This record gives sequence, C-alpha cells and structure tokens, in this order.
Amino acid sequence: MYRVVEYVIFFVAVVLLQALLFDNLLFSSLIMPLYYVVFVVLLPVKMSHFWLLVLGTLLGVTMDVSMGTAGLNTIATAAVAFIRPMTMNLLMGKDVAHENIPYGGAIDPRSFILFAAMLVFVHHALFYGFESLGSHFLYTVGKIVLSSLATTILVVLTARLFRRIVE
Repeated sequence: MYRVVEYVIFFVAVVLLQALLFDNLLFSSLIMPLYYVVFVVLLPVKMSHFWLLVLGTLLGVTMDVSMGTAGLNTIATAAVAFIRPMTMNLLMGKDVAHENIPYGGAIDPRSFILFAAMLVFVHHALFYGFESLGSHFLYTVGKIVLSSLATTILVVLTARLFRRIVE
C-alpha cells in the first residue's frame, strides 16, 4: 500500500475534524457537511477493491461510534468505497492510471470535481435518505443537495492541500 503512515494520520485527522469541528458547527439545518468521506475519495488510485471496502467500512464504523448513528455512516461509506473504482474509471479513464491519488497532474480538475461530487452525493443521499426514511421529502432533498455542495467544496480544497503533501 502507498504511504501507509500518511494515510493513518489522514484517517485520524479526518475523524477528529468531523467529530470535533464539523459535527459541532451549525451552518444551517440544511447544511451539515459529512467531511469524513474525503478519506475514501483520496485513497490511492491503485488500491485493491478489498482494501477500499475494508477501509470504507472501518471509517463508517468509526464515525457511527463517534456520531451515534447506528450504522448510517457504515452503509453510506461502504457504498461509496464500493462504487469508487467504477466511478473513477467512468469519469477519469486512463488519465488516472499513472497517478498515486485521484487528484494529480494528468487528471483534469473538472473530472476530479465531478468524481468527488458524485461520490459525495451518493454518500449524502444514502446517509440522509436513511436518516429521514421518507419523511419530509423536500427537506431531505434540500439537505442532500446543500450538504453535498458544501462537502464537495471541502473535499476539493482538501485534495489540493493533500496533493502537495503526498507528492
């Protein structure tokens, strides 16, 4: 695996940022970023599907314990880890084959933003969809869209910083 120590530190930092900062920040009742999904988005390109699922599930379980959400984070994060390779191939194709992380020099920034936005949207749709279980449909859709937008902005900013650190 590529640079294990850096990713362990990144995992701990993401969990702490979500638990200590983003869970306590109130932008609006409709904007609640679930920042921790950035970990799955920025895992190495060539990581095996098995390890993607293991790390996604581990992250979800860790966030469930931290947030007290009884499996919502695990379901959403494992699903994002599962679709990540297919989404990457669909949106970035062969451009990503020579990169260590999905935000590198050969990758078009628009492709990465679309990639991150799709993963974040799927994550938030599953999380907030299961959280509300169909009640208050328009409120839930608004929360999914606005929280996804806020989280995608945070993910893109983190990707720019992370790229400078690991490369």
